[in-house]
Amino acid sequence: MRRSWIVRIILSFVLGTGMAMTALTPGGAAQGDASAKAQAVAAFERLNSVPSYRMKSTTSEATVVIEIVRPDKRHFTAQSLKGTVESIAVGREIRTRSSMPGAPAGWRCTTASRLPETFFDMNKMKKDLTEVIRGPDTIIEGTPVHAYTDVARRGTLYVAAATGLPRRLVVVNIQSGKTATIDFSDYGAPITIVLPSCG
Repeated sequence: MRRSWIVRIILSFVLGTGMAMTALTPGGAAQGDASAKAQAVAAFERLNSVPSYRMKSTTSEATVVIEIVRPDKRHFTAQSLKGTVESIAVGREIRTRSSMPGAPAGWRCTTASRLPETFFDMNKMKKDLTEVIRGPDTIIEGTPVHAYTDVARRGTLYVAAATGLPRRLVVVNIQSGKTATIDFSDYGAPITIVLPSCG
């Protein structure tokens, strides 16, 4: 099954594994602000420490929701005009199902070779974020936020001023020119993730 661009963005750019994007600064030289980068990285470090949260992105192609419950539970749902893809992971056990044309019915069961790592790979993020600059403060749905833009990746992170946690991430796919807006919410909410039966 071919993943949509928004799913690829979440599974690559947001996870810190990177996407092929073109630098905007002359010659591609790193010209970011070390302090701004440190503040952006710190926001994700805080996010990795909260017991639970949700991420949601809605585009013309798909609505993607990811629920995280520490230390090892994840629920991923992607809905598009072609159908729904859903994945639930608890520890090393993974259940997936899809309503896409040709997909088998019911939950398919797999076992990962190792336990899941922290959702955001901080070492990878520190390496890949190279040209972060501080943008003007603004307000998102009533929440005052600080803005941090990585000009090389055309991504802007908005961090809640009161909590230091990510509130929104906006990224642009250079190949298609499409924009993905990923909202973070429900920090510490009582999210329940349970493995369904196979079949």
